[in-house]
Amino acid sequence: MTTPVWRGSFAIPMTPFDDDDRIDQDALAAEIEFCIASGVGGIVAPVMVSEFQALSEEERRLLIRIPVEAAAGRTPIVANCAAINTPLAVSHAVYAQEVGADAVIAMPPYGLAPDFRTTFTYFKAISDNVTIPVWIQNAGLVPLSVDQIVTLCTEIEHVSWIKEEVAPSTHRIAALVGRKSPAIAGVMGGAGGRYLITERERGAAGVIHACQFCDIVQRIWDLLDAGQENAGRDLFERVLPGLVLEGLMGMAFAKEIMVRRGVFKNHRMRMQAQPLDASDLREIDRVWERIQPYLIWRK
Repeated sequence: MTTPVWRGSFAIPMTPFDDDDRIDQDALAAEIEFCIASGVGGIVAPVMVSEFQALSEEERRLLIRIPVEAAAGRTPIVANCAAINTPLAVSHAVYAQEVGADAVIAMPPYGLAPDFRTTFTYFKAISDNVTIPVWIQNAGLVPLSVDQIVTLCTEIEHVSWIKEEVAPSTHRIAALVGRKSPAIAGVMGGAGGRYLITERERGAAGVIHACQFCDIVQRIWDLLDAGQENAGRDLFERVLPGLVLEGLMGMAFAKEIMVRRGVFKNHRMRMQAQPLDASDLREIDRVWERIQPYLIWRK
């Protein structure tokens, strides 16, 4: 298997819901077009930003199939196959490959705290049933050590990419990259892109993040790769208040930005813990006004 070279913004589409709590398939297809037109390096779905834990199994498959079909080979699609048990994870992985996903990504079984033998068996079963790259999503929900990640990549054939978001992600990325393991094709950060500058300096190949500012994030990465350090950092500092608000307000904020960008019709969520209130919306107004001049994609 040829190891793909992936870099930059790997954008996560959020799940758009209509007023009857059904997935809005037209809005989802428009969201994928938005990501592609923004020049992203790839798309990852449906993961935590997509509220995947609140989706039915059928809906999860829809959140794999529609991005693959809408992208039509124009950008790689990394499909989430994480599950609470191995057979279900394998089923999602096999489906993802069948419909044309370029890779799959999984946390360890997230409904429990598995020992490493269970986690190893889980990832090996996923790998044994596909021929595409398998990513490890290393999140605080079910954290793996650096040694454990290296073992998974070294001993399991297709496991080769990592999304590292266990704090401090910067140190963890540096440690993984520093191993210089030929079994690790690349490491990317997360955290909504808030640490992308420092993560990149420590060897991250990209950042996996909610898609509302993916055009700006990809542009930052392009500037840095072109050696335009000051321009890249300046643009990052322009968008950073929006990334901070996402961390504070969650996906309701990100979906509200997608409404303002003309991609979504509403900011409905299934996993809404704290709805946006009037004060939240006033703060979003202030941040939105400052970020607008730097947006690259325009409807």
